[in-house]
Amino acid sequence: MLPAPLSRPLAWALALLTLLAGETAGAGRAVFPAGFEVVRAPLPRPALAPLDGLGLNACPPPAAPLDRLLDERTRGQGAALSCGNRVEGLLHFPNPDPAYSAQPPRAGGAFEELADEVRRTRHELLIATMLWDDGPEAPGAAIARAVADLRRDLAAHPGRHPGGLTVRLLLGNSVRLGDLLDPTANAYHAARHLLEAGVPLTGDTVPGWRLELANYTYALPHSHVKLVVQDGETVLAGGFNVSLFHVPAQVPGGLDLADLALRVRGPVARHAVATFRDGWVLSRGLTCRGSPTPQTLRRDCSFSRPTSPWPLVWTGPAPAAGTARVYGLYRRSGYTDADDAVTALFGAARTSIDVMQSQVSGTLGCVGQLSEPGGCGPALQLPVWRAAVRAVRERGVRLRLLLDYDPLLQAETLAFLRGVEAELAPLGLADHVQARWYAPAGGLHTKAALIDGGMLTVGSQNLHHSAFGPLGLSEYTLATSDAGAAAEYGRMFAFEWARAHAIHAPWWLPADPAAPPAPGPGPGNRREREGKDRPHVTGFSPDQTQKIGSEREGAG
Repeated sequence: MLPAPLSRPLAWALALLTLLAGETAGAGRAVFPAGFEVVRAPLPRPALAPLDGLGLNACPPPAAPLDRLLDERTRGQGAALSCGNRVEGLLHFPNPDPAYSAQPPRAGGAFEELADEVRRTRHELLIATMLWDDGPEAPGAAIARAVADLRRDLAAHPGRHPGGLTVRLLLGNSVRLGDLLDPTANAYHAARHLLEAGVPLTGDTVPGWRLELANYTYALPHSHVKLVVQDGETVLAGGFNVSLFHVPAQVPGGLDLADLALRVRGPVARHAVATFRDGWVLSRGLTCRGSPTPQTLRRDCSFSRPTSPWPLVWTGPAPAAGTARVYGLYRRSGYTDADDAVTALFGAARTSIDVMQSQVSGTLGCVGQLSEPGGCGPALQLPVWRAAVRAVRERGVRLRLLLDYDPLLQAETLAFLRGVEAELAPLGLADHVQARWYAPAGGLHTKAALIDGGMLTVGSQNLHHSAFGPLGLSEYTLATSDAGAAAEYGRMFAFEWARAHAIHAPWWLPADPAAPPAPGPGPGNRREREGKDRPHVTGFSPDQTQKIGSEREGAG
């Protein structure tokens, strides 16, 4: 099997070591060998006008409270593109269950659907991802073949592509377990797949064809954005990497890791284009000498050329494609407004918050409070969680968390959950926060939430300290009040919640003296499914031990 992505704790430890060892190379940054450039001061804010559609669009104020909140929070930086959209659906990785989705199962999973969509591009394709696995069975090979089909279609039928075809791939500069000292590895994997598919990296003779590859400049924080934007009209945003982890287990190397993406047509795609373009400016482009082959790629090519923004040629407003409200939420170093928007959204909940997340935590220091009575206290919790807890306390909101079971990250989860319970138990509100482990063996990588059954967020941002604040990763999320998308997510959440496992703390973790007694960890012991799962119980559920040692997340 291909090397798995580096586990988050090791990745951050490595980055922090390089931070201490590096030499300053200009204001606010430090440069290290093999792409380990570290941000030492917040990056400049992006230009907001492109994120708001260059002032060409306008939206009337929405009536619904959560729409109104996001409209106000994104005013001048995307709100003008939030109306007139059409939500085309949720894309489930690797395949959905028919109990909640009509997406047809495919042998290669959702990546087959994605490759088919790529082939429908008419003039511009933008793909941003953190990881890109190597190898002939990896999904990147199928995407590269779809790009090769686009190039052939342009050569054979130039009339289908007036103005030519541009393809840009942007990788996130993230390290992998097999390439600890080379965060450019994912970008080279993408380049190799293109060469193997017959797409030259230099000297292309097809008129109107343009291919560019870039790798994000910074290793800490790197780019965690996952986006596909076609023709400036459609956007697919989610948490999936171009990785075998999200491929069905029936495929060689496939690991059945679940994820989710939201596909939208309409003006909000221009916000996604501007997001991609901002990341592109903070990256280095691929340059090659001669005509590289898959075997000579590393020798002949490097990610060393500074990139520059391409001109946005929007001469009129983006046309409406539907009636849905969709908000693009982009955050990175130097631009954390989306953190406040997500926090405000959770804090505005009146009835419920249903979360599916691969990683949750308090602040970086929270995990050190795991064995303390009361776990991680309010002072060490993220603002988004403080907002959710206030909603529980003030309005009796029900917060449900469906979480991935990853032994490498459980300490963060348990410290956070113990802290929340310790705060709410004396108020008689502990049962308003319920958490369960996602049941399927492949695990959960989704980053999504449904607030009050009516506002859905889907994207790359974990509700974790790595994705918030000045050192947080670059992230992208779509939020929508589209009734169809919210209903589908609601069905999926209910289905997965019903078969999820109770969360049990390890045997060595002292019980919170303020917590009520819990049942022991006997074989097959499960707490009743409805409303009785609490994070203070002791002993791991036996059927969860199979995933110990997983390293799939890799800051993913």
